[in-house]
This record gives sequence, C-alpha cells and structure tokens, in this order.
Amino acid sequence: MLTKAGLKLTLFYSALFFGFFWIFSLGLYVWMDKSIGEGLIVKQVQQQEQQGSFDGQFDGRSITIAGNIALDQLKTILLILNGGLLPVIPLTAWFLMRRTLGPVQAIHEQQRQFASDVSHELRTPLSIMSGEIEIALKKDRTRDDYQQTLKSTKEETDRLIQLVEQLLLLTRMEQSKQARETKTVDITDLINQVIGVVQQKRKEKQLEILVTFAEESVIVVGQEALLKQLFLNILDNAIKYTPDKGKITVGLSQNKSYGIIKVKDTGIGIAPEQQERIFDRFYRIDAARSETKGYGLGLAIAQAIVVLHHGEIHVHSALGKGTTFSLSLPLA
Repeated sequence: MLTKAGLKLTLFYSALFFGFFWIFSLGLYVWMDKSIGEGLIVKQVQQQEQQGSFDGQFDGRSITIAGNIALDQLKTILLILNGGLLPVIPLTAWFLMRRTLGPVQAIHEQQRQFASDVSHELRTPLSIMSGEIEIALKKDRTRDDYQQTLKSTKEETDRLIQLVEQLLLLTRMEQSKQARETKTVDITDLINQVIGVVQQKRKEKQLEILVTFAEESVIVVGQEALLKQLFLNILDNAIKYTPDKGKITVGLSQNKSYGIIKVKDTGIGIAPEQQERIFDRFYRIDAARSETKGYGLGLAIAQAIVVLHHGEIHVHSALGKGTTFSLSLPLA
C-alpha cells in the first residue's frame, strides 16, 4: 500500500514541478516577447532624440530582427533549462516523497510490529492454559491434580491481566498530550513508599538497598500514581537483574530546574548494542539474566511516564559492572 502511495506521490510531485516550470517558462517567453519589442522602440526613440534625428519614423525591420534574435536566445535558454530539469525533478520528487511518507512508514511499521508482538505474547500463555486444561480433561484425575491445573491456569490468567493493564496504560499515556490532574508530589516520600512495596522481593534475593536523599525534599508537579509506577518499574528492574546478595543504590538530588533520581545496581550490566533498545516495547534482554518472567513493557512504560512529565531518562551500563538509570523531572 505504501509503495503504491509513494509512486503516486512521486508522480504527483514530478507533474507539479514540471507544470510549474513549463508554465513559468511560457509566461516568461510571452512577457519577454511583448517587452522586448516595446523596449527596442523606446530605445530607438531615445537614441534618435539624443542625436536630433527623430522624424517620427521607426526602423521596423531592424526592431523585428533584433527582437527575434533575443527571443530565440531566450527560447534556447529555457529549453536547455527545462531539459536539464528532466532528471533533477524526479529525484527531487522522490526525495520529497521519502520525507513526506517517512513518518507514516515508521508509524505503520511500529503498528505492524506491535500487533505481531502482542499476538506472540498472548499466544504463549493461552497455549499453556489450553494444553493443561486439555490434559486435565482427558481422564479422571485426583483433586490435587485438578488444583494444580487450576493454580497454573490462574497464574497465566494473572499474567494476561497484567499484560492487558500495561498495554492500556501505555495507550492512555500516548493519547495524552500532557499530564492531567497534576499536583505537587514529594519525590522523597514517594521513593520511600516504593522501597516499602519491594521489600519482599528484596528479602527473597537478600539484596541491600542504600538510599541517599537530598538535604531538602524534592517536589515536582505530576500524577502521583504514574510517578509511583515509574519508580516501581525502575527499582523492580534493578531487583530483577541484580544477583542474590547484591546491592542497589538509590540517590535523590536536585539542581535549579530538575529533581534527579539515580538507581544503580550491581548486576551483570547491559551490552552497548542492547542499551539502545531497552526502552522498546516487548524488548527483553537474554532471559539468562533473570529467572523472572516479564513482557518487556516495564521500561517502555517508565519512559512514557517520564516523557509525559517533560523529563528525561538515561541508562549507563557496562557488562559486569552493573547498570545506572538516571531520571530528571522538572521541579515544581
């Protein structure tokens, strides 16, 4: 579809430019045809008046010859110019077509990839549930077998619910041009709340979380629920990819314009070529990095929240040396 649209747009631009230059050339030629004759008459009168020989008679033949020579020269120049544009205009039209359809092509590709990724992510848990239910129905089983099947199906259902909720959250944020129902939010207090939420996961992996706060409370304007989700996703990501008995450092500071939050872990790090894609939807680094299942939406949601609040998010990482996420949010 886009290929046909590109061809049509290229032909349209080419026809538009060719039409413009030929109409311009024709108009210029007609205008010069009229102007040259009048100009030569005026020039001859002025010359004869200066010489005192003007007797009301014009040398029409010489005027006609001179005018035809000038018009022939103009015609030659216009033909050469328009002929030279024959290879240039299609190339220019093709370039403009690429510039015009480039964003459309990118959006189309994102939608295609998004549909493919969602289909893949939905297929896996649905296949698991279908297989387990089919096995359970093939013959009579014990109460414990049925309970185990129901438990496994419940886990996959919960994962599907989580996926749908995350996709809905991303969609709502992308449809919002700016943060709505904003208020002042104390980042210091919010981070304390998030650390409390992840305590159970921290204890399971025997991780140490060190927190360094700014001397004064860091206050920003935004949606508290989304900012809490932002910090939860970043901290959850650090816990997920930090080996047992590792350490996570959370630092909070501010400058004149921004509150700055840094979350540093002692995980195995992220390869440079992977750092450019970690904020993409459904992108997951090698599963060997973590035993925790996920859909690869956590960091995509985090980035969307930061953008919605007119902030910035950056990652600094090296293999074997851990990862640091740096967040900057405008102060209230």
